[in-house]
Amino acid sequence: MNTDAIRENLKRGTIDLLLLSLLRHSDKYGYELKNELYERSLNKYELKEASMYPTLYRLVDNGYLTDNEVKVGKRRKRVYYHITEKGIEYLQALSQEYFMMTEAIQNVLLYNEENKELSNADTERNQPIH
Repeated sequence: MNTDAIRENLKRGTIDLLLLSLLRHSDKYGYELKNELYERSLNKYELKEASMYPTLYRLVDNGYLTDNEVKVGKRRKRVYYHITEKGIEYLQALSQEYFMMTEAIQNVLLYNEENKELSNADTERNQPIH
């Protein structure tokens, strides 16, 4: 079984959420985002640049981020990303949906007849997933 392919498939749905989350407290550039994500995930979430930069460009195009090019040294330039107010609202919505979905998935994966009542105990708080 190819666990790398499984992991890549699961990561695709969380890239926006994680990049926005990393930017909510300070502006960062791409390489910094990649490294911080890897470190915070305890070396389990390695984001490839081929996935990260198109996502960052899309988030900028949608108004969730702004980008600011800064000259570093004589020739190098570094692009810093900043989360906008619209990006913060999007992050909050993504986070809420993520936690609802992961709870629903856990309920399905951990379901058995013994915990049936536990799974249904707080249905008023949970809304259906569409």
